[in-house]
Amino acid sequence: MVLLGVAGPSGGEPADTSGKSWSLAEISAIAGEGAFKPFAGNPVVSPGPKGTWDAGAIGSMNVLKVGETFHMYYEAWGVRGTSVADYLTLQIGHATSGDGLHWTKDPANPVLPKGDGWDKDGTWDPFVIFENGVFKMWYGGGENTHCDWGYATSKDGTHFTKAGQLSNLGNVEDDHVVHDPASGHYWMFYWDRKRAPMGLMRAESPNETDFDFAHAEPIKIEGEKYPGSYKFSHVVRDGSQWFMFYSPFPRVRGCAGADVRLATSADGLHWLARSKNLVPGHDGELLKIAPDLYLLYYGPQGLFDLANCDVRVAILKGELSALKVSPSE
Repeated sequence: MVLLGVAGPSGGEPADTSGKSWSLAEISAIAGEGAFKPFAGNPVVSPGPKGTWDAGAIGSMNVLKVGETFHMYYEAWGVRGTSVADYLTLQIGHATSGDGLHWTKDPANPVLPKGDGWDKDGTWDPFVIFENGVFKMWYGGGENTHCDWGYATSKDGTHFTKAGQLSNLGNVEDDHVVHDPASGHYWMFYWDRKRAPMGLMRAESPNETDFDFAHAEPIKIEGEKYPGSYKFSHVVRDGSQWFMFYSPFPRVRGCAGADVRLATSADGLHWLARSKNLVPGHDGELLKIAPDLYLLYYGPQGLFDLANCDVRVAILKGELSALKVSPSE
């Protein structure tokens, strides 16, 4: 797809006609300056109709751009009521877009269904990067105390081949992977519920699959309560600076009151809280689409793991380093 301009009224949002994508200039015109501004067209991806594979709720989105096409991977619930058994309906879906705002679900969904082995009880928390013509996906499989990490690859972003189970940890969730091309090493950031104290961890690997979970290091964010008070980590590198988008973890239904926050680091291990109120919600996922233009995808406040959870986006014009620093709690 290409970014096609769609004329809109002066001073307002561009007209959304004919299914055309918006240009970078049009996206920039509705962006917040110095702060992320929620898109007026939210939500950008919603659960499907009753009876479909993704009818219950969607979340844990991951977004990347390959060429002129945006790709979103997300977990979806077939059913989401109040039963713990609903977790067994989790599978991974895919959607594409020409501008990052208007999305079309893949007719082949779910692109990573639950299997008949270690991930037979569900697939969830996808994280995908595109390297050397390959979509590389790390994902969660299993349920409750049997949650672990797996890996899969695809040439077209739709048809994935599973490479097997990567860990035997149990009780993990929220993975995010950073690759350093200079060293060839990969770092996985994830939440470990079983470790004492539970919290964010970082494991290293010389390749895509051999993560040293036995020597994973705990992540602390200066300015936040530790342990166990923050999760949903999404980590990006911009030059020599590391940025983490995360949320507090209030142990109330739907994580009511949570918001997406920002921390920075010089080494990816030692972090400092910078802003505690980027957008109201959870699971913030950043995508840079121009030198000074960013899209931040997130789940709505109070709907974490609940029925009808959807995907939303907020837009920033400017530099991440210029975001206002909020006082500590």
